[in-house]
Amino acid sequence: MQVTGVDVTTVEVERRYGFGTSTCSFVELTADTGTTGVGEIPDVEEPAAMPADETIAAEIAEFLVGADPRRIRRLTDEMDDAVDFGPVAFHSFQQLALGAIDTALYDLVGSELGVPVHQLLGGHSQDVPIQWVVFTRGGADELDALRNEVREKVDAGFSAFKLKVGERSPEVDLARIEAVREIAGPEATVMLDAQGLWTVEEAVDCITTFESAGIDGVETPVGHPDPDVDAPGYYYDIPLVPEELAEVRERTETPVVEHVLDPSFGFALAEADAVDVFTVEVCSGGITRADRVLDLAAAAGIDARLGSTVELGPGTAAATALAAANTAVTYPCDLVGPALYRESVLTTPVAYDDGHLVPRDAPGYGLTLDIDRDGAEVRP
Repeated sequence: MQVTGVDVTTVEVERRYGFGTSTCSFVELTADTGTTGVGEIPDVEEPAAMPADETIAAEIAEFLVGADPRRIRRLTDEMDDAVDFGPVAFHSFQQLALGAIDTALYDLVGSELGVPVHQLLGGHSQDVPIQWVVFTRGGADELDALRNEVREKVDAGFSAFKLKVGERSPEVDLARIEAVREIAGPEATVMLDAQGLWTVEEAVDCITTFESAGIDGVETPVGHPDPDVDAPGYYYDIPLVPEELAEVRERTETPVVEHVLDPSFGFALAEADAVDVFTVEVCSGGITRADRVLDLAAAAGIDARLGSTVELGPGTAAATALAAANTAVTYPCDLVGPALYRESVLTTPVAYDDGHLVPRDAPGYGLTLDIDRDGAEVRP
């Protein structure tokens, strides 16, 4: 079995909640058996700067055409050096493209063997609890709009929520947290994402204040203010220093959660006893890399969850397959991407079942793309 072709199609999809549109690319691999596999480059941050579809396909084809796609781990190890779309950084095009290649290989192999990807990864061990990321921010009627958004998701079966904080005053954030808790109820999970905007002292003060409202975790509570500091991990361009995270964890009662997109950063966090939960992303590097980080979390006795960069159907299906198979995933996951878009890119859209995702019991990811391959928008 060999890869014989690579095709790339970029689409622009309209988002809900006033966030405009997202640009995503689909990498489709074809084998000499006629089998295909799909991976996703989601939510490209600078669409105007990304390569043309033909350029992306040619770069991947130079590496993959002629290769046996069943050698996924070896190919994943080799592609870091063989495929070059720029630097590897938090949600960089390079990192997302590598993730698309890896996830397309899993879909291709699963489809060829006639088994679901989750079966390749260990089997369907659990349905995947989903944490709704609250997107309402700002506006004169913000609290009412936020309550309406949360109420809609509670009615749909969601019982876990994540709220972005740190951009405005602690008083405003506290009112928003209390509104989420009011609608979600006392048993719901309410997590915060501080986006690395606080210093250590600000993080301790804010978390201590917010604990009165009932919070269940804070993601990226602190980022180092000096962008040039030597750090083992980053949230976009914000340095993440394990010792600072450890101090916040020591001085507060709330679990500390951090993005871990590479095993080396996971090692640094585990060594410093810095966090309670790893947030791992399939879109950033692929299933193989994410699976290795999850294994590290399990070995270190650290809980884990899957994060997201609001993927469409293929990216969400890949993450669902891993989370369903790997029991290191113990916290609700952020795999809400398909629910944020006004259109689906799949013939059978991703469906949320009482706040959970269930992997499809079909070969590969069990999906078929429904896109305009000539151009740049999803079919209505």
